[in-house]
Amino acid sequence: MKIISVLNHKGGVGKTTFCGSTAQALSLIGFRVLAIDNDSQHNLSSMLGTGVKYPNIRDIYTADNSSAPSTLLKSVRKTELPDLHIITSCRELSDSDIKSDDHLKRTISACRLDRFYDFIIFDNAPGIDHLQASTIIASDNIFVPIELRQFAIDGLAEMELTIKERYPQSAVISKIIPNFYKNTKRQNSFIAALQKMFPGKITSTLIPVDSVFDELITDNKILFLHRLYSKGAACYIKLVHELFDLNEDTVWENVKDKRDRKIKDDARKRLEVRKIDKGDNSD
Repeated sequence: MKIISVLNHKGGVGKTTFCGSTAQALSLIGFRVLAIDNDSQHNLSSMLGTGVKYPNIRDIYTADNSSAPSTLLKSVRKTELPDLHIITSCRELSDSDIKSDDHLKRTISACRLDRFYDFIIFDNAPGIDHLQASTIIASDNIFVPIELRQFAIDGLAEMELTIKERYPQSAVISKIIPNFYKNTKRQNSFIAALQKMFPGKITSTLIPVDSVFDELITDNKILFLHRLYSKGAACYIKLVHELFDLNEDTVWENVKDKRDRKIKDDARKRLEVRKIDKGDNSD
C-alpha cells in the first residue's frame, strides 16, 4: 500500500481536483483507493459525492488511542465508484483537534489498511501546521500541484525546506505537478526553472486550463465517466501513467472498459426502477 499526501501551503493550486481525479482514475484502473479529506472546507467530500458524514477525520483525530482505529473504520464511506472509498471532513476541523502529529499514522497502522487498499490519498488544507504534519508523517510520498507563477515557485522552495527541517524522518516531496498550463513563454520559463531547482521531480505531463474541471465539481460528476474524451481526462490518464509507472495503453483501456460497464449498469438500474414505478402506479 502506498500513502500519498497532496500538499501545498498555498491555496487555489488545484489540490482537490488533482486528488479526486487521481483517486478516481486509480480506482477505475482496478486499484483499491481510500481518499481522505483533511481540509475543513471539505471540497473533496463534495467532489466525490458524499458530502460531510459523521464520524469523519475530525473524530479520528479527537479519539483516544484505543478507540481511534474503530472510529477510522466507521468513518469510511462508499462513493459512486466501487473501488473508491472516502473519509470525509467537516467545517469544525482545526489544528487544535490534533493531540499528536503521529496519531493518524499509528491509527492507520493499527487498522491494517494495507489489507483493504492499494492507495491512500490525502487532500490537505493550505499551509503546514499540525493537520498537514499528520499526513506528512503518515505518508510515503508528497505530491505537490503548483501554479506556474513566481510567488508559487519561491514558496515551493521554502515549503520543501520547512518539511525537511520539521519532519526529517518523514515523507519528502517526490513529484511536482504543474497545473493551469496555458503554454505561454512565461509559463515555460517557470517550468525550466523548476526543473533546475527540483531535478527529476517535475512531471512531464502538464495539467491544462480546462473548464471541464469546474463543470464536474459544480455538477458532482466524475471526469472519467462523464467527460472521458475531454482534454482534461486525457491529461490525467497520462499523468497517472507517469506518476505510478503504469502502461498508458493499459490505463486507457481499463478506464474505458470500467466506464462503459458503469454506464450500462446505471442504465439497467434506471430501467428497473422505471418498471417498478410503472407496476406501483398500476396497482
